[in-house]
Amino acid sequence: MTPTDHIYANLLASINDTGELVPGRNGLARRKFDLPPVTFDVTPLVTVRKTAWAKAIREFEWFLSGEAACPAELLDWWKAQLSENGKYIAGYGNQFRAFMFNFDQIEALIDGLCHHPYSRRHVITTWNPAEMYNITILNDNPNTPTTCHTTIAHFHVSQDHSLSFYSYQRSADMLLGVPHNWIQSWAFLLWLCEQTNKIPGKMIWGFGDAHAYQEESHLKVLNQIIALRDNPVKDNSFRLVYNGKRGDDFKACDFEIVGTIPAPVVSGRPKLL
Repeated sequence: MTPTDHIYANLLASINDTGELVPGRNGLARRKFDLPPVTFDVTPLVTVRKTAWAKAIREFEWFLSGEAACPAELLDWWKAQLSENGKYIAGYGNQFRAFMFNFDQIEALIDGLCHHPYSRRHVITTWNPAEMYNITILNDNPNTPTTCHTTIAHFHVSQDHSLSFYSYQRSADMLLGVPHNWIQSWAFLLWLCEQTNKIPGKMIWGFGDAHAYQEESHLKVLNQIIALRDNPVKDNSFRLVYNGKRGDDFKACDFEIVGTIPAPVVSGRPKLL
């Protein structure tokens, strides 16, 4: 069990032990609103179960591209949530690249980190209240989700030129979403470091509504992971590496895992709800 696996198992246990059981958009879920933030300074990849890390990074590439049309290789994750013509209108891409008044938050973030590194204003958000409130209307699909992760991300440059950030996740699906959100956000940090001549620091992750659905396939995986939380913790034998150059767009193909990812020990797979 890696340090990330240990953190993840304890978060799941906390939700399972003390979370309240409530009906949600996709069925019954056990949720907590007071999970403590967690901090990572190494590649935050969940390995006790299989995490589709490359696909998650490809998803973030789509978000950062600003394009609304969903790539074919992500349709199995997104098909039921898109507009009739296969678009995620007003979603992550629109918020990142064309926020209110067509403002490109990513371009502004990079510019700020390069020219005013110690500013306290390095903040991006995917939460536009008006568009999130109307997103199912904009997409003409009642199943279209509002943005949940990178709700607010605040970046900080230290005197050693390390770049860290605090990310607040409004809605955290602990089994389907969070493991993928962690690794794609770490990839984003590595890319930003290359673009701004910084070194990776820490990723601090805060939770709003953290929840675990009570569907059978979800509970099976959850209980298996919780049962492992007292296993010995060993340092990572792997790390995510960015092989692109300054000035390059964020591309999933520029990332690789160097080292050996431990074989997953948890069987089963939570189904999409």
